[in-house]
Amino acid sequence: MAAMKRLFKWIAIVVLLSVLAMLCWLLTLWQRWPAAAAWVLFLAILAGALLTRYLWRKVRAWRTRSLEAEPVEKARAAERHPMTLQRQWKAATTLLKHSQLRRFRHPLQVLPWFMLLGRPGSGKSALLAQSGLAAPLDLPHELNDGKAPVDWWYFDKAVILDISGQFVQPEASQETRSTWNRMLDLLGRDRARAGLNGLVLTVSAQTLLSADGGGVVDEGRLIRTRIEQLIRLFDRRFPVYVLVTQIDSLYGMEAWSHLLTPEALDQAMGHVVDEPENGRDVRDVIDIALGRVNSRLKTMQLTMLLQHPDADPALLMFPTELARLAEPLKRYVYHALGDSPYLESPILRGVFFASAVQKGNTRSGPEDQQEIALQEAAHDTVKRGVFVRDLFNRVLPADRHLNRPVAVTSPWRRLNRHLGLFAWWLCVAAALGYLGVSVVYWQHTLDDLRQRYPATMAMNRALPHDMQMMIAQRDAIYWLENRNAQWASRVLAFQHQLLSVEADAKSQYVNDFSQYILPSLDKAIQQSTTADSIASHPDGLVNAIQVEVRRANLLRARLRGSSYGALMAMPPIPTPPLRLLYPALDSDTVSRFNDLFLAQLAWSTDIQQQNARLLHLQARLRQLAAQSATLDWIIPWANAQPDLTSVTLDDFWQGSLRPDKLPEVDAAYTLEGQQRIRAFLVEMRSSMPNDIAFDKKRAAFWHEYAQKRLQAWQDFAGQFSQGERILAGQGEWQSTIDRLPHDDNPYLRLARRLLTEFAEMPDDLRPGWLRVLPQWLEIRQRAHQQALVRVPGLVSDVGGMILRGTAQKGALDQTRSQLVGRLDAIRLYQEYQAAMTQAMNSVVISQAQATKVAADFHGFDSQQSGQSSLQTAYARLMSLRSLLGYNRPDEQLTWGLMAGPLQLVIRYADQQASCFLQSAWQDRVIAPSRWTLNQAERADKLYGDNGLLWTFLSGPIKPFIQRNDSGWQEVDTLGQSVPFTADFLPFINRALIRQVDLKAGKIALHQKQQQATLAQQQQKQRWQTVAAESGEKLAELNTAAAALKAKSYPVALTGLPTDVNSNAKAKVVGTLLTMQCTNATLRLNNLNFAVMQSVLWSQQQCGQVTLQIRLPAFTLTRSYPGPQGFVHFLRDFPGGARRFTPADFPVDKSRMAAVGLTQITVRYRIAGQETLLQDAAQLAQAERDIQSAQTRQQQAQQALLTLNRPSASESLPPLDTLPGLTMMSVPERIGQCWRGDIRLARENDGIGRLMSELVAKQLSDKP
Repeated sequence: MAAMKRLFKWIAIVVLLSVLAMLCWLLTLWQRWPAAAAWVLFLAILAGALLTRYLWRKVRAWRTRSLEAEPVEKARAAERHPMTLQRQWKAATTLLKHSQLRRFRHPLQVLPWFMLLGRPGSGKSALLAQSGLAAPLDLPHELNDGKAPVDWWYFDKAVILDISGQFVQPEASQETRSTWNRMLDLLGRDRARAGLNGLVLTVSAQTLLSADGGGVVDEGRLIRTRIEQLIRLFDRRFPVYVLVTQIDSLYGMEAWSHLLTPEALDQAMGHVVDEPENGRDVRDVIDIALGRVNSRLKTMQLTMLLQHPDADPALLMFPTELARLAEPLKRYVYHALGDSPYLESPILRGVFFASAVQKGNTRSGPEDQQEIALQEAAHDTVKRGVFVRDLFNRVLPADRHLNRPVAVTSPWRRLNRHLGLFAWWLCVAAALGYLGVSVVYWQHTLDDLRQRYPATMAMNRALPHDMQMMIAQRDAIYWLENRNAQWASRVLAFQHQLLSVEADAKSQYVNDFSQYILPSLDKAIQQSTTADSIASHPDGLVNAIQVEVRRANLLRARLRGSSYGALMAMPPIPTPPLRLLYPALDSDTVSRFNDLFLAQLAWSTDIQQQNARLLHLQARLRQLAAQSATLDWIIPWANAQPDLTSVTLDDFWQGSLRPDKLPEVDAAYTLEGQQRIRAFLVEMRSSMPNDIAFDKKRAAFWHEYAQKRLQAWQDFAGQFSQGERILAGQGEWQSTIDRLPHDDNPYLRLARRLLTEFAEMPDDLRPGWLRVLPQWLEIRQRAHQQALVRVPGLVSDVGGMILRGTAQKGALDQTRSQLVGRLDAIRLYQEYQAAMTQAMNSVVISQAQATKVAADFHGFDSQQSGQSSLQTAYARLMSLRSLLGYNRPDEQLTWGLMAGPLQLVIRYADQQASCFLQSAWQDRVIAPSRWTLNQAERADKLYGDNGLLWTFLSGPIKPFIQRNDSGWQEVDTLGQSVPFTADFLPFINRALIRQVDLKAGKIALHQKQQQATLAQQQQKQRWQTVAAESGEKLAELNTAAAALKAKSYPVALTGLPTDVNSNAKAKVVGTLLTMQCTNATLRLNNLNFAVMQSVLWSQQQCGQVTLQIRLPAFTLTRSYPGPQGFVHFLRDFPGGARRFTPADFPVDKSRMAAVGLTQITVRYRIAGQETLLQDAAQLAQAERDIQSAQTRQQQAQQALLTLNRPSASESLPPLDTLPGLTMMSVPERIGQCWRGDIRLARENDGIGRLMSELVAKQLSDKP
């Protein structure tokens, strides 16, 4: 677990340092510093962190292993120890620091420091007191009275820290542990470099020999904990000495010491562990130490007995008594110094024995054998150090350099001990890095500046070249200025040198711009504003005025102290005019002119020169303004501004079509355009102070501009319904219908835009249509409010009028009438909106429902009042207009906008009706008419008395078309009708005429059908006779042929010798004639002598006949296949003989030629073949007659089958062959159904005409 924690700790440290390095590297890249800056920044941050930690530790005296005591525990410790550990330690170290040890080096590091650790009563303090080594440099009694946690002993060769025994008691309290930890802090602070040189563990012989072991096991474990803390404090292993005290309690020890000289008593008694013994088990080391001590004692024992024969007999018992310490001492040492896989292994350096006080009265042997034990006589207490002086004066100081590093060292602890020094070196490295980075940073800055700054600054008065030079200068200086303004540049060294470089570059830039660029601009403006130039390019004057106005205002602002940022925020010199003034420059170069000009203004310090330029610009502006009698040129200027856009129907209608010639409002006549014009005129006025002529032109311009602007918006609103032209298909129309009840419907958005555009216009100057808009929006707002909100609002509105008119006669009645009128208006608008909502909800459900709404609208009359929601909406809208009394012509526009949503819903319903009728036309007319056999039947089905066409006209399409004297035509209701295709109604009118022609054609067709039927019946009768005769003859012939095939014929065959041509080289060996029959097999083998065989042949039982002619080298074969094979054989031998040639055997022709065979004559004597051949001839003739009869019968059957099929005369002839119907065609489409542009209501004034019709209808309804 501890290893995992260390691993995770190191991983966390590595990750933290990696993240810090990554952040430093990213910051270096962001700031474009040299790569070395990342390391310097990393080391500086690390040094700052370590230095902060060091200072914090110094202030708080904090150590990682320290455990701070609670305030109550500290108070208790203070009560127990009047003189705290802190004061005692400070006094002790101060005493050392002020001693003469300063002559050597640091007083605290000169002498080795050893620590004595043992339980109370172990006699360690008495040993130090009786050693005779204490220097006169003792602490005052109140600081070293034995009750303090540490007693300081200053020996000549060592400093001994006598630690209070309370620290090794297992039952130590929390305050004791806190004191111990505090003491470790102090020890680690003062001996951080040298550390502890050794530890002496004291344990008394009485404790080891006690019956219960004296708790040495618990004491050893606690001591091991303290040793581990001391090792971890310095990361060093130091020598540990085990000192067994109070050995005077061993029987014979005093007798032994009496015989030793004083010099011998000052020596150390014990065993120093050699290097090879350190790797062994500590218990084995104890055995070795006691063994060697006992061996030495026994040797000395013999010497003493020889020198002192009358010595005390107890002398003999001392080695034995000393050996009794072995087992308890091994237990103690094992738990205090034994090896452990979790702890560092201490260095057991030696085991020693000593005594400080002798009392006598000791007994020999263990306690359970006291009845036989020997006892020394008691005497007065003698305080004498036995085997003590050399231990502290020679053995311990000699081992001051035996410290060893621990097996596992924590680098963080080593760093922590040298934190201050490490932080200092890091600071030094960071300071050197700071200077190096500064040098590298500025060197890179200068290198980058050299690359950015033009290598040669030769200005040749060629404008393209000079402009490029100025752009390069400006960019380089701007880059340098930003570079110097960065916080990194401000904190690095050597910045003032770069600032001087920046000032020199700016001065050079200002001089070059003033000398080469500004003169060219003045010249271009003068050339573009001549009379000839203005005549050919009218825009030249506008461009020149705009450029000069912006230049004058920027220059005047700079003279008033505006900064570079403030100049950047002002209107810039526009790029389009500069392109016309500088045609030789590319667009990128021209777009940089304003930046170049602002840089020249901001970096120039010559105030006098700038004042002169401003006066010159103002004089030129007056000249330019005087060249135009009016300011009308500012309208095209405003329209040309790239950030100003005209108002189009797309701003209100959400459609995807883009037809041509849609109404729009130019950008100059929008509110933003008005503000831009006003701002530009203010700029011109500020650039030309005290110009009275300009003020007159400006006043005349504003008067004319206001009229044109109002007319532009009035025209746009009058043609606003053309926005329906940009709606593509049913989806966009339905989306627009869904928006009508909400605030984002097109007509409401236009009304609000109009109020916004003319919000600053006084009411007395507004036209009638613009004065109606606020009241319409107010009525709409009140109608949408709840009654609890609407009525109090109306009362509040009218209350002001009541208060203002109380003094007038009849004012209350008039106010009451106004309130009632407003409530009635709200009610009518609510009814209008309810009817509209009902219609909109219906038309978007389906095509059938929309068709029903359209049918109700177009079929509406006085007897059906209230059945059409659209007609109800029209009626409520007209009632509202009559109630409000707005019937003046100039108010017509607003009422057209109010009726716009209603008109949109009607057109949507008509379009959906056209789609529904188109589907019905396909299902009820087109599709059924295609299921006909011929065109005549199709024409009858379409145009007959009960034809599909006439059924359709009396069906769903009936409400949308009507018939008069001139034929069928669309039903037009208040300027609206269902959109049919152009050829539908003409087709219906032509169909009426074609119906008569179809009837005449059908009569003529009936007569032709009768004639064709009669001729067909005669042909059918004739072919039936032929079929019957052929069937009878075919039956007779089949019977005769079957009888001949079943007849058998006896035939006798006699084979005769076979001859060949005389010059043949080979002779025929024999012939073999075979024939397979079901009743017998013919096999006539002729070996050139007569051989005879009879056969009973029948065509139904016999098959193929084979003739083989055998020669010495090969065999010739001739076959007669089929049931008639024997007949063919007989016919091949008409006289019984047959002469064969090589042509009869093409396969063996070459072999016959090889042996000289040209003729082979085969002979048979045949009897009984005449009858067989005669019957075979009859059978062949019968089969030919059967084939002929079958062919005749098939011809008759095929003719009858053809006659039984419907003939062409029974079906209608092609449609174009009927009289009068040659050019007639049925249209596939009759409804537009979202195809093409949706027709508006009778030209562009559809809304105005619609409202006029409504007004006329309303007036005609009045009594």
